[in-house]
Amino acid sequence: MAKKKGSAHRTTEQQLADAEAKLNALREKARREDTRRRILIGSMLLGKAEADDAKMEQLLHDLDTWLASGHRDRRLWLDYGLGPIRGLYGATLHPSKQQGWVFGRELPPAVAPMRDRYGNPCD
Repeated sequence: MAKKKGSAHRTTEQQLADAEAKLNALREKARREDTRRRILIGSMLLGKAEADDAKMEQLLHDLDTWLASGHRDRRLWLDYGLGPIRGLYGATLHPSKQQGWVFGRELPPAVAPMRDRYGNPCD
């Protein structure tokens, strides 16, 4: 049996490189499809939440606990009242007809036990 000559002959390494390139292309396609699914689900959930105040409050609460404090994408939610820090001072969110979603309560006063000048708690 004679060897193939010219461009028809491909070494094992070349065939392996072609297979890896095809595998990488399929992985990239799967990643793009997954990203698109996530975008569509997010769009659907946001649309439903914007139509119902209770759902929006729950969505923002879940988002607040899911996104880490200081996460770069928290800024995308500033218009909805989600601060750059998780649970910003423990404030809860509620709908406001004039301003959209805002922090709804004032900060509680700092409660620290009274101490004498030596640092001992006072009664």
